Amino acid sequence: MMRAEDVLAVLDLLDRAGIEIWLDGGWGVDALLCEQTRPHEDLDVVVRAESLAAYGRTMRDHGFRLLRDDGPYNHVLVDDGGRLVDVHAVDLAGATRTDERGVAVYGPGGLPYPVGSLAGSGRVRGRRVGCGTAEFQVASHTGYAIDEDDERDVLALHGRFGVPLAGRVRAWHEEDGWGVLDADNLREDVWAHFSAVAGAEYVEPRVGQAVTFSVEEAERDGYRRRAVTVWPDAPASPVTCC
Repeated sequence: MMRAEDVLAVLDLLDRAGIEIWLDGGWGVDALLCEQTRPHEDLDVVVRAESLAAYGRTMRDHGFRLLRDDGPYNHVLVDDGGRLVDVHAVDLAGATRTDERGVAVYGPGGLPYPVGSLAGSGRVRGRRVGCGTAEFQVASHTGYAIDEDDERDVLALHGRFGVPLAGRVRAWHEEDGWGVLDADNLREDVWAHFSAVAGAEYVEPRVGQAVTFSVEEAERDGYRRRAVTVWPDAPASPVTCC
């Protein structure tokens, strides 16, 4: 496990070496929440691509060795105590580009983090740290099999910061006025009533339609959660932290 004191120790040694980092993954989520909400197996950090070599030397000098190589911009280190640190390099100095989704991402000499995704700020045991934004963290919990920890992180950020969730209309019963939403980053579908659909005029949701929505814990027709608001497009929602 990577405990809070382990995170602070890694932050200290990298800070002394003059290496700027941002927290990502589970500890990045808990930094945004300003509290540890669950155990973490590792620490995900993001470094500038030009600092990757210095990062490697610094970590090796403090007892870390390579556990897994996931390519030129991502590898996992471990020390004799079993502490795992997963590093991701990002090219903040290179020319930004647009990916296949139409999203602006940082330069080609690193992993394709969206522009602005590292503008978050949080705290670990009172220490202020840079981290991925709440919007980025929620969006990055998609495209793979979501587990219980992933879902807990997503719902915690959604509840604290109001970041809308994304998904599609799985089914809609027009005659009964309700339907089911398939969330991209939740393990279960979400129940939705027609009165939750936002807009100046009510437009019947279509099966397969992409939507964003907010949720609450409320059992209905066998579903554990219901949509509070359903938007046809993502609403602007300012995010603040402690």
